[in-house]
Amino acid sequence: MKFSAGDLKRVEDLVFSFFCQSSDFNGIGLRRISKELNIDYVHSIDLIKQLVIDGTVSIQSSTNPNIIGFRHHAKELQQDVLENAKHIKESKTLIGSFKLVSEQTEYPICVYPSKEYLKMHRDVTDFGYAKYKVALALAEPQLSFRFFETDVLERYSGEPRFDFQFQDFSGSISCKYDEVGNAAMREEDQIFLKSFGLGFDAAANRVIAVLLCDLSKLSFEHQVFWSTKEIPPENCKVLKDYYDNIIEGDWIAARSVFSALIEELNAIYALTQSIFGISIFSKELQKEEPARNFTFFFSPTSKNYYEFINLLDKYLSENINRSFFEGKITLEELTPLDDSTFERKQKGTLRLLEEWITSDFNYSDKTIPAQIMAPLKKVRRERQTPAHKVYENIYDVAFIGRQKEIMESCYLSIRSIRRNLQTHPLAKNVDLGSDLDEDNVKYF
Repeated sequence: MKFSAGDLKRVEDLVFSFFCQSSDFNGIGLRRISKELNIDYVHSIDLIKQLVIDGTVSIQSSTNPNIIGFRHHAKELQQDVLENAKHIKESKTLIGSFKLVSEQTEYPICVYPSKEYLKMHRDVTDFGYAKYKVALALAEPQLSFRFFETDVLERYSGEPRFDFQFQDFSGSISCKYDEVGNAAMREEDQIFLKSFGLGFDAAANRVIAVLLCDLSKLSFEHQVFWSTKEIPPENCKVLKDYYDNIIEGDWIAARSVFSALIEELNAIYALTQSIFGISIFSKELQKEEPARNFTFFFSPTSKNYYEFINLLDKYLSENINRSFFEGKITLEELTPLDDSTFERKQKGTLRLLEEWITSDFNYSDKTIPAQIMAPLKKVRRERQTPAHKVYENIYDVAFIGRQKEIMESCYLSIRSIRRNLQTHPLAKNVDLGSDLDEDNVKYF
């Protein structure tokens, strides 16, 4: 079938101008093309099919075709969709004095200039160095991911004027404002990154994954900064839990080992309070506001590692309530100084815990209390390194493995203590929910 070059050019120009003038990089509705150019609807589809074959335009058909979502589709598939669209009718509904016109389909169609056409014809100099906005202007899919080194977050997590939030597998970044709405930072830094998530490269190293559409909303200065930390997407992948949540809209069922440990500590707090009238821990921990190094979003430096260890020890040994052990075990010991004198010393909190577990818990294997306590003691020993000597801040991916190993072992130890406490007759009065024993904890 032959078409008028003039008609093809009119459609081409309309699709191109609509996309370029759209502030959100939207495509033009299929039926709108025929109406604006006063062309028969079916004939306009044949023109668009030819432009698809020529590589000039590309279509999206979905529940939200107004953006280029995940990919550009094969030409053959686009032509089939367009052919079927010839049978789509309009429905008209009168609501008062307003007439509502809609397509009778669940999957409407929008038309875009192709990536190849835009590279040849669109001037993107107005976008300057805003790399990710330029990508959208050249028809890159908005819901595609870009991947970054974990240290890209250091600029924000260590700056108190940024609101740096994270949950188990995702987070967000924004500039802080005072009570009257004044920004804490200069205009270029008044950013909002809606979401970032966890990903992995080919070697299973942790990386940061961000949607292109979210990156494009950063100021150009921050887009330049992020681009310096970007890594090639080949063989990178997004954590499935994060993908399902951000793209599919599903709730994340899995828990990170960080959240799981806090839940276990709080469960022990509630159990001991109910059973003994006093908790073994001084305070409950707030899962909703985790400290910045108690996370998977961890750049592997010695500084970050020891800050993590310091925090973990505060959650564990420093949070143990000495008063809990009064009347249960001896809180002090006598250390001989010479043949006739002794020094009275308080026992450390970890020793008190181990002695109490040994005396109150019934284990057939008498080595189990020592096994439970070993990870907690390791945390305390690790904390002594920065406390007693000056160390150089170094970058080493081995810190990720060390963080993972110590978190997993501490979690299993604390869970073991909680499970034993739940066998106490008075524990039945404490409702801990059903999540604690579900096998959905992830370590990475």
